[in-house]
Amino acid sequence: MIIKVRIEIVIGFFLLVSTTAFSIPSEVVYTEGDANIHKRNGGDYEAVIGDEVNTGDSVKTGADGYMELDRDDVTIKINPDTVFTLIPREEDSRKTDVFTLLLGSASFRYNVLTGREPPVQTSSLIAGVRGTEFSVLAGFDGSSVVLVKSGEVTVNSGGKAVSLKPQEGVQVNPGEPPGEIFKVLKGKVDYRKWNGERFKSFIDNPVQASERTEKRMAFYIKKISELYPVYLKNKKQLDSAREKNKTIKAEQGIEASKKYFKDITAPLSVKTSNIVLNIRYYALSALSLRRYIMGRMYLTLKSMYITNPGNNKYMEFKKVFMRTLKLFEKSVVPQLVEADI
Repeated sequence: MIIKVRIEIVIGFFLLVSTTAFSIPSEVVYTEGDANIHKRNGGDYEAVIGDEVNTGDSVKTGADGYMELDRDDVTIKINPDTVFTLIPREEDSRKTDVFTLLLGSASFRYNVLTGREPPVQTSSLIAGVRGTEFSVLAGFDGSSVVLVKSGEVTVNSGGKAVSLKPQEGVQVNPGEPPGEIFKVLKGKVDYRKWNGERFKSFIDNPVQASERTEKRMAFYIKKISELYPVYLKNKKQLDSAREKNKTIKAEQGIEASKKYFKDITAPLSVKTSNIVLNIRYYALSALSLRRYIMGRMYLTLKSMYITNPGNNKYMEFKKVFMRTLKLFEKSVVPQLVEADI
């Protein structure tokens, strides 16, 4: 199913989200090496202590980069060669940011648990937090690892959830359920070594890797397709309520109009806005998959086989890649705005 939300609605809502302070800023409390902040409006600058990272902003660290963020009793340590961002969504009538690790590794320490902790996601999983300290790795091929030091973390992917306790970890491939839970010695796994293994796995079997990302992309598109008819229904009700509100104001006066707005129009407006927010959440997640995983895989193989473009392994990979790209362009791109690109 191809989904196309009217772009003027999406842009208007995007601007509304950008100026609505439902999220809590994350403050840069430490930085070293190559560490930069990319603002949602397109600006890039070198991070310094005291800077804020807000909804829609991204953090990028180089080979020698490192950054620590402090946010509402949560400390986020962003390691070298990492891309991290905050994507908003609504769940259970509550707007929140999703801590999104696109590539690299980061650790999270919760000083206070309230039961309303923002989830953490990668290109292959989403983790519900009930733990006080854990790490997440996001690899070249979209695979991820969650490692728990203390507390408990629930990892969801491929329609299955597993709960990790202290000194436990799990690896998740895109579009698949979590793998077998394993014990973690001293709570650490070497990211560079693990990511090197993920790179080698991709080179050995690029078709399998591309099929996994295709499954993950299909998941995002399915979520958008489920939300879109709900959006249309609520938008129709909202438009009708706004017209009725005008009639009430003209026939019954401003006080009756205010009451109708409070009781009917305003709740419908919030509900419709939340649906659009979640459509964009899945669209931005799909964009991250396309940009940081699919794009890197394609460029890597293209350069490897530049003198042998007819290689069977490369051609099979490219077939799946182009099929996934076509789905992305038809069903996801219409949900994006210029600021996303």
